[in-house]
Amino acid sequence: MSTKKDKFSIQDKIYMELALDLARAREGHTGTNPSVGCIIVKNDKIISVGQTSFSGRPHAEQNAINNSTEDLTGSKMYVTLEPCSHHGVTPPCTSSIIKSKISEVLYSIIDIDKRVKGKTFKILKSKNIKVQQGLLIDKVHKFYAPYFFYGNNCIKRIFRTSGVFA
Repeated sequence: MSTKKDKFSIQDKIYMELALDLARAREGHTGTNPSVGCIIVKNDKIISVGQTSFSGRPHAEQNAINNSTEDLTGSKMYVTLEPCSHHGVTPPCTSSIIKSKISEVLYSIIDIDKRVKGKTFKILKSKNIKVQQGLLIDKVHKFYAPYFFYGNNCIKRIFRTSGVFA
């Protein structure tokens, strides 16, 4: 029996379960991007949700930020996969998180994309945003197993050769 105290509350687990449900709902429908779910909570109340868009963009975090009708200052964000931190087709989700004044970000899994992998934690911490990772890691890892096995580049090759994103 472990004496290590679980650092995540029951409420944290419930919110991440909801984020995972959002990701599952878009599985296979997000183009070359992995399907991600995001929940934003303030004062123990869900104030916004987001999923990766059908085209893969905008990302779940940006959709959740855009969907909120409330001020996000001091809120908590729950995300199934590490938020992106690089400039690509869209600006980094970390920039949107910082700009929105979200005070805490909890994500389950570190992204395997080399442009992101492990960088989000440092970026958000440097802006005094509390960051935790590993929430529901086993359950979320099972969901992302195909992404971790095949990776984004394999998915992109499949789409290119099929003519979907030619």
